Amino acid sequence: MVVQLSNTELKQIFNNLIAGELSREDADRWAYKMMQAFDNDSLEFIPSSDESKLWEGVQYLFGIDTMEEPGEYIHTIEEIEEEFNRKWNS
Repeated sequence: MVVQLSNTELKQIFNNLIAGELSREDADRWAYKMMQAFDNDSLEFIPSSDESKLWEGVQYLFGIDTMEEPGEYIHTIEEIEEEFNRKWNS
């Protein structure tokens, strides 16, 4: 089964995470599923010319639920939003 990843979907994941509509754990799980599809040669990037940009977004979201210490995430929501706007929200 081919899994398609588009700019629209990546932006939606980021926007939902930033808005608090998607948990960090769910964003991490989504990224993990994309990585599994990639490893199985079943991930299709839409458009294919954006493959590196889309893949970088998946890699950024994988582990987004990692904490430095209990209750303190490595990246704040503000940092996530800033990175999203700089790299993927264009």
